[in-house]
Amino acid sequence: MFRLLICLFCFGFSKVSIAQDINRNLMFWENRIIDVGTILQENGTVEVEFLGLNQTDSPIVITDVITDCGCTATAFDRDSIPKSKVSSIKVSYEPDYLGGPFTKMIIVRTNQDIYGDTLYFRGVNVTMPEDVEAAYSHKYGTIGLRLPVINMGNVYTNEPKTKMIEIFNFGRDTLRLEGHELEVVKDFISTKLSPEAIAPNSRGILVLEYNGLERNDFGFVNDHVLFQFNTISDPIRLNLIANLFEYFEPVPKTKELEVPRIGINEIDLDLREVRSGQNVKKSIQISNIGGEPLEIRKVTTTCDCLQASLADYEIGVNGSTRLEFNFDTSGRKGIDHKHITIFSNDPINPVRTIVIKSNIK
Repeated sequence: MFRLLICLFCFGFSKVSIAQDINRNLMFWENRIIDVGTILQENGTVEVEFLGLNQTDSPIVITDVITDCGCTATAFDRDSIPKSKVSSIKVSYEPDYLGGPFTKMIIVRTNQDIYGDTLYFRGVNVTMPEDVEAAYSHKYGTIGLRLPVINMGNVYTNEPKTKMIEIFNFGRDTLRLEGHELEVVKDFISTKLSPEAIAPNSRGILVLEYNGLERNDFGFVNDHVLFQFNTISDPIRLNLIANLFEYFEPVPKTKELEVPRIGINEIDLDLREVRSGQNVKKSIQISNIGGEPLEIRKVTTTCDCLQASLADYEIGVNGSTRLEFNFDTSGRKGIDHKHITIFSNDPINPVRTIVIKSNIK
């Protein structure tokens, strides 16, 4: 009898769960998350629209739309939504003075779903500075920027990364972007102005999309990009920096021994006391402890005083090679830390760092 009651309880619970799951999918939303990107506070209210399809056999009535913030307002049709028809919910957001990334939650309740569907819209609110001269102090003719460097941060090879750069037009003419050039052979970025034309004494956003796969490098990279605008004769030259990493799909636990795996016999090497001006030479063994050939993509160091070379960049299964390095201590004194970074096709640990410590006398 006890087992029977447990089974009946489980069966009843399952039916309730299934009913709730079905109930959760009464409306099919074209987008449950809408990203409005970067918005400027001075442009005022931003409006987004969520479109929902009634995929049931009976009419649905939206009874309530709840937001999590007083800065967000909603408008929706209270008439019934027939089968296979679409209804919309318009959400407006008034940017505040705080600025920064934001995410707003909207709960949509209907006559058939008291719990409601949850929708989100998000973006980045850029507030208007009180002192534009101080805020956009890096001037190039009549164009003002906050910084002379565009820092993309970490960029992965699986998808381009977008950066929004504030730009202020101090001039008397409308500002337009005419194009860009890179001081390298291959172009790996795309650029545009938002809006396309920035009025005098106004600001906009310079949108830069960086393709890490096209850049075809690893680790820290520093490029120079030339932006050509219609209101100045000479292009604006800015540093464009990024940390590039190869993207790998997650590896199941059962496959960890089947993929390339890098093994390093010493990752924390203490040279102890060395003499200033001395060239210290050492070698470290690099092994492939995985089930597929290991490819070393790149080896970098944190200083020109530390030179590293690898005998082989392709290591077969159960194979190994030697990493030789030479540390020139000329002009150095005291406790010193240097790094050697190895980029490989090991999908679990694609970036490995060797720390070299010393006390230079």
